[in-house]
Amino acid sequence: MSIERLFATEPDAKEVIKKREIYQVMEIVTDKCEDASNVIESIIIKYA
Repeated sequence: MSIERLFATEPDAKEVIKKREIYQVMEIVTDKCEDASNVIESIIIKYA
């Protein structure tokens, strides 16, 4: 949704490209953190 909003509101094409790249990296980082939390949760549940 943030990338969609970026394209709708940012008039400068260079800024759109920069911010889009940042958003994509942030999405990857968020996904990796979620994967790690899922592993930790399954370990806690297994040994609880």
